[in-house]
Amino acid sequence: DPHGEHRRLAPLRRLGGGTSPLLRNIAFCLTTCGLVAFFVGLCKQPLILGYLLGGVLVGPNLGLELVRSHESVAEIANLGLVFLLFMIGLELDVKEILRMGRVVLITGVLQFPVCFGAQYLFFVAVESAGLKLGSGSYAAMYCALVCGISSTMIVVKLLSEKGETDRPNGRLTVGILIFQDIWAMVFLAIQPNLASPDLLTLCKQFGMIFALIVLALSYAKFVMPAVLFFASKSVELMLVLSLSWCFFMGVTAQLPWVGVGMELAALIAGVALATFPYSAEFNGKIKYIRDFFITLFFAALGMQIPVPSMKPIFTALLVALIVLIFRWLGIFSLVYMLGGTPRLGILATLNLSQISEFALVICSLGMGYGHIDASTLEIIIWVFMILSIFSSNLINYNHQVYQSIAWLSRKICKKGLSVDDAEPTHEDDRDILMLGFHRIGSMLIAEFEHHAPKLLRKLQVVEFNQSIKEPLLRRGVKFSFSARTADAPADAAGRSYGDFSSADVLEHCFHGEPKIIISTTPDTMLQGTTNMRILKVAMSVWPKAHIIVTADNPEQASELYEAGAHYVLRSAKLCAERLFELLNKYQTDAGMSDLKRRFDKYKRRENDDKRNFVALKV
Repeated sequence: DPHGEHRRLAPLRRLGGGTSPLLRNIAFCLTTCGLVAFFVGLCKQPLILGYLLGGVLVGPNLGLELVRSHESVAEIANLGLVFLLFMIGLELDVKEILRMGRVVLITGVLQFPVCFGAQYLFFVAVESAGLKLGSGSYAAMYCALVCGISSTMIVVKLLSEKGETDRPNGRLTVGILIFQDIWAMVFLAIQPNLASPDLLTLCKQFGMIFALIVLALSYAKFVMPAVLFFASKSVELMLVLSLSWCFFMGVTAQLPWVGVGMELAALIAGVALATFPYSAEFNGKIKYIRDFFITLFFAALGMQIPVPSMKPIFTALLVALIVLIFRWLGIFSLVYMLGGTPRLGILATLNLSQISEFALVICSLGMGYGHIDASTLEIIIWVFMILSIFSSNLINYNHQVYQSIAWLSRKICKKGLSVDDAEPTHEDDRDILMLGFHRIGSMLIAEFEHHAPKLLRKLQVVEFNQSIKEPLLRRGVKFSFSARTADAPADAAGRSYGDFSSADVLEHCFHGEPKIIISTTPDTMLQGTTNMRILKVAMSVWPKAHIIVTADNPEQASELYEAGAHYVLRSAKLCAERLFELLNKYQTDAGMSDLKRRFDKYKRRENDDKRNFVALKV
């Protein structure tokens, strides 16, 4: 009796006895990966290493065999790859790439071909000498290719924590990473037909990719702005629409007459959205979904690691050494020949001394196409683990390592590098962050422009209202977009204020450590957040910064001071102090001549402020 069977199994399902194998395997993977990643994080190592070790622990080869095969979670884990490539695409703003400068552009374009070519010749020679990199016919090529790409996830995370993303070495590093992702996209297009490279098939493949790019850019230019305009009142709705766009491109790419991989389609979908100011919001929200699936993806890779033997580990150590050597050829040599400083080239080389998590993805796909076997993937996984640990410490102490290299060079050669050679600053080094652009913010910009124009180069404004972007940029102020929260409609005057209460948005909008954070918008004008909430989020993201917020009354000011604010603005109090200053002069100024001069001075400044306010009107 099926009804009787259903009733009999119901108590088991309530107790978990009827849980599906997929959910059970996911639970084992996430629990183990979470625990292992916790201890890996305590050791200040990349969390991806924890996910791989977690996969090893639950897997069938070296672990407890809680999950019988990596294929048990492979299907759903592959979604992590889709989200990862979509987010990489969101970072690929073509306009920003073109503004990076000659050293970044040329180094970014040439680094991968130089490293790939040199490493391929070496690995072919190594295999000819008898040391095999795997039994697949493309083992040497895959090893050379994946060893030419560095880890975007590890490098950007560590540089952001150090506050070096917007410094010269950080910009060069990120620029090279972007071009590496572009080269990887080109290989993804060729990879399915690598075993039988037919010119007609390749032309058709690239033609379909070009068609997808045209479709994506056309949709982004003519349709998406209107869609996002009507959806902009809800960040959640924008997030759902962006994910729908990603998977729409993926489904389109999977049509029989198109035949492009969903991963590549996700990358193209992300690139199409990269020019939108909402990309920071998309990245901030999607990363949690991505992290869930990416954990499963790397856990599945960890399950495939066989029982270790000396030969693959020795081979991985040799490959890791070759990666470190040829990074100097592909990065430092190019930067130096293009006129970059030795310090810039050395720091970028140190920052990129690892291979990418994307290398594991490419090798995993290569196994599916039959290009390589499991032994090649095992070697690359060991290389990834070795270099991830090594380079994480290298990035954290990159300036100290440079000083050691400079000291050694001076010992060897009289004209060696200078130990005290400071990294040149850039006009875009900002350490004052203004959250929201209310009337006080506009007047502050006018004061800076009139009395201290150099401070404008230190200021960055995070705001929803894009109408102020061009006036601010003309004055040298950096502008970052922040989408409005779902419960934050525009006020009666049509103004809208960004979602500053989101730590993810703040981290994405401002890379580094600001010294001063200012919120000049009172709670009566804020929608969906408060100065207290902004204060707490800012303190959690940048605990060393000095934070200035705004209060409507003395009680609120007292609460903000108690919560940790360094200074609290109150318009009424500032006005009273200015009036006291004027009236106090009146006691000692019998002829009122000084008072009249002050009145004329403030009147002239008021006229100047009026002109500036009109130009920056919000």
